[in-house]
Parts: sequence; C-alpha cells; structure tokens
Amino acid sequence: MDRTKQSIVFALLAAFGFSIQDTAVKAITSDSSIWQLMFIRSLIVVAILVAFALITRSKAKIFPKTFFWPVLRAISMTLAYSFYYASLPFLALSEASSCFFMAPIFVCILASLFLGEKIEWVQKASVALGFIGALIIIQPGLISFRPILLLPVLAGLSYAVSVIITRGFCRDEPNLSLTIIHNVIYAFLGLFVILLIPKINIHPDIIQNNSFIFKGWVEITMMTMMFILLTALTHLMSMSASIFAYKNQKASLIAPIEYTYLIFAVMIDYWIWQFLPSLSHAIGAILIFISGVIVTKSR
Repeated sequence: MDRTKQSIVFALLAAFGFSIQDTAVKAITSDSSIWQLMFIRSLIVVAILVAFALITRSKAKIFPKTFFWPVLRAISMTLAYSFYYASLPFLALSEASSCFFMAPIFVCILASLFLGEKIEWVQKASVALGFIGALIIIQPGLISFRPILLLPVLAGLSYAVSVIITRGFCRDEPNLSLTIIHNVIYAFLGLFVILLIPKINIHPDIIQNNSFIFKGWVEITMMTMMFILLTALTHLMSMSASIFAYKNQKASLIAPIEYTYLIFAVMIDYWIWQFLPSLSHAIGAILIFISGVIVTKSR
C-alpha cells in the first residue's frame, strides 16, 4: 500500500477513533464528572507517553523548546475539549459534532487575521455557506433555539485557535511534547475544579440537572473506569493516526476525510440512542461539510 492510501486509511482510523472516544464520554455523562474524566484520562495519557519516550529513548522530545506558545496552545485545546464535552449530556453526538466542525471555517478566518494568509473569493463564499449551515442548525431568535448548541461552536473556535498557534508558533516543537503539555494542563484544570466545587455553594437542583459539569469527585464504578480508559486509548490511537496522515500527505487531502466523523456520529447516534437528525440539522450539517471541504481544498 502506497503512502497516499496509508494516509487515507489512517485519517479514517483517526475519525473513527475520535467518534468512539466521544461516544465513551457521552456514555458516562450521567455517572461521572467532566473534571474527573479530564483528570484521570490525562494522567493515563501522560503516563503512557512518558513511558513510550523512555522506552524509545526519546526523552528530549518530552519537553518543548519554549513554553509560552505550547502552553497557550494547550489552554486552547483544553477549552475546546471542555466546551465540547460539556455539551454532550444535552446533545446528540451528531448535533454537537456538526457545530464543532465550524472549526475549519474559523481556522480560515483566524489565519487571515493573525498569520496574514490571503482569503480568496472561493474561501469567502464557503465561509458564508458554513455560517448559514450553522444558523440553520442553531436557529437563533426562533422558538426552537437551543443555547447549548453554542458550546460545540465555542469548542470549534477554541480548537481553531490552537491550530493557528500550532501552525504559526509551534512548527518546530516535538509532537510528543505538545501532546504531553496539553494533557498536563488538562489534568491540572480537572484537579483544580474538583478541589474548587466542594467550596462553592451550588444549588442542589443545578447539580442534579447538570451533574456532569457541576460535580467534582464521584465514586467511580468499574464500568466508568473502563470507559475512561477507553477514551484515553482511543485518544492516543486517533492522535497518532492523525499525525501520521498529516505528515505523509497534504492537509488538503487529509482534512476533508476528518468529516467522516459526522457519518460515524450519525451511525452511532442511531445505533446506541436511536436518534436521527432533524431535516434542518441534516441540511445545516451538509452545508457545513461542503463549506469545510471547500475551505480546506482551496488553502
């Protein structure tokens, strides 16, 4: 199998792995805490990566050359995961992912603003198309408007910021160090909120209705721990597959393949939760998909 086919296979594997990871997160939203998930999963990921670096004698790649931009990138990635996961108790996986995939559009806009990249008319038109798709899904100002849909949009924006930081200021940093720093920041945030929540007087009704967000440390069942371990392993697998794909092929070929996540999300929603997207959601998702592919292809 040549490198192009290998890269496509790995990009598909990454999209599938991320969909399984997010399904596992959604499955424990009623029995766990987002902060507990962040803390435990990140510790597992960091432990595996450090062990890998020691075994392969790659200790030099554990630490970045500079800390400012990698840490800022890690904060943006942490916000992206936090916003996205916080939406999962209230949204179907396909709904959340459709809004999150505004990210390539945000990347296009931010690259023009902060990296000086020129936006061609085709990209401008595709950005407008993507926003129309998002408006069709979110429906602001209408009775059916659900503010919770803004969370995955914010996740996409935060992810886009991390992409811009990576592209503009972290090109020479080892991938291993970037992933480790991201998970260290993720773990610290999880631990901080776990320790903070008991000291805040939160109304019991708020905790009951939003337990995944407003609970700190809860008793972990064996099943929950297995799901957390699954998210850690699929995260590592998907990140590794994605890195391989992008390193061996042009982003214009690989990035559109990431949109297969939307297909996996719809299939998982129906298979596990018997959820089918509404007509407006389907139309909006298709417009965002077309917009993202055009934006990526034209870069």
